[in-house]
Amino acid sequence: MDPELNLGQHLDRDPRLEQARRASIMAHSIVIKLKEMGLPDELDEQLSRMCTDLGDLWSAQNSLVNQFEEFLKSDDDWDAIGDTLVDLSSTIEHIAWHMKGIRAPLGEITQYAYEQTESQTGR
Repeated sequence: MDPELNLGQHLDRDPRLEQARRASIMAHSIVIKLKEMGLPDELDEQLSRMCTDLGDLWSAQNSLVNQFEEFLKSDDDWDAIGDTLVDLSSTIEHIAWHMKGIRAPLGEITQYAYEQTESQTGR
């Protein structure tokens, strides 16, 4: 059996895998952009951490939007409301975890970006 076909069928059955795939593509796109701009290898660890967090934050914000819309559209059923609020809480905790982890690598790469601007413009 063709592995790509099997993966595609699996992704169709589990939207979380598709969401994880999109987050991974987003993270990889960030790596490519910054490496093509000349980000040095000594910042690879920070880049890896930052891109993973950014990809997951991007994905989590999409989940948060969907969960919020589900909450507003849900029936006036307290059990369903409770389930939706638990999902919202879980997503918010996930976002908070990534927000905490991204600060240091984001700061280091931001500093590098401004240093490059200063060296190019002589400011």
